[in-house]
Amino acid sequence: MPVQDESISGLLDAWEREVRNGGANAGSLLRVTGSRAAGPLLFLPAFAMVSPLGAIPGIHIGLSTVIVLVAVQVIIGSSEIWLPSFLRKRELPRDKMISAVERLRPHAKTVDRFLGRRLTFLTGNSMTRFVAGLCVLLAVLVYPATFIPVLPALPGGAIVLLSLGLLTRDGVVTLFGLVLSAVALGVLGYFVA
Repeated sequence: MPVQDESISGLLDAWEREVRNGGANAGSLLRVTGSRAAGPLLFLPAFAMVSPLGAIPGIHIGLSTVIVLVAVQVIIGSSEIWLPSFLRKRELPRDKMISAVERLRPHAKTVDRFLGRRLTFLTGNSMTRFVAGLCVLLAVLVYPATFIPVLPALPGGAIVLLSLGLLTRDGVVTLFGLVLSAVALGVLGYFVA
């Protein structure tokens, strides 16, 4: 059942239930979000990228691909998000995903207390498309960044903040995401160029 809660805790709880019941794959993201919500569909893969799951070899490439596919569809205004079946069905380590969610849940509850509807003009329709475009750029830069340890966490963190701003309708978080995006683009440009 799609999540209705505009909080990190609500999203993590819904995803954990889905992982326990339906499988640890990108298809679980679509089931949790109802195939429509840009914020959660961008947040969860980026969150996994900067979580302990990011230590799994090759996972950054798969997660970045999901982010690109979702973000491009947001930019063109698709009413429903589509992912190819090989991505929807690709299984991730269920026990590691559940463990990561359980470790992060207390922190999510703490962060949720500080998030709210602020500077909402930074979370509207046109800003959603701009953020999606920025997420595409950051996710594409993750591919060459994977050759330098820890570097993919920087664009991943920027995508987490940008998508979290969309998820919680908090423009202040989106603003921080824009600042971190500029830093990430500068650092990645330096190392990758």
